[in-house]
Amino acid sequence: MKRKSILFLLSIAVSLVFFSCQKNEEYVAVPYACDCGEYSWRGSSYKLLDANYILVHPDSSLSRRYYITADVKADTDPQPHGVNLIIEIENVEESIFDITETLNEFSAIAQEVNQNDFLIPLREYVAVSGRIQVIPAFFGGTETVRFSIVLRESIEGDLVGPEFSFTGEFTVNVTP
Repeated sequence: MKRKSILFLLSIAVSLVFFSCQKNEEYVAVPYACDCGEYSWRGSSYKLLDANYILVHPDSSLSRRYYITADVKADTDPQPHGVNLIIEIENVEESIFDITETLNEFSAIAQEVNQNDFLIPLREYVAVSGRIQVIPAFFGGTETVRFSIVLRESIEGDLVGPEFSFTGEFTVNVTP
């Protein structure tokens, strides 16, 4: 009796393995695209993969920290290559914000993540001048942000290398 039970269970296991295995085509990942804007990085335009915001100060519904990202991977890059931008504004009520030699109405940091660069896979750039225009969604809805900033690379707090422009536009959905 034991032998029949074991053979029966073995035959069920073999049947499950045989009939449940199926060969599918190889999975090809499709990158997420938010259809929420684009930016121009070092002379080329890229569609954003994501754009989000959080409140910088939880007690102020008009404070913003925007985060956008796009894939800037060249066809010749074997691994991913992306650029993220973080913009922080204390209060979006004024709508236009500048950074000049004497004025800092916002802060912006760009991070270039490039696993193809074995020496420096993460580069950070800070805004040294520029302008941000926000069309705020005071009561919720779509908020539009345009930016035109000049960046310089920052290594351990020291600015190095030449300046270059970084421009773009994106939208985020603000919840009241």
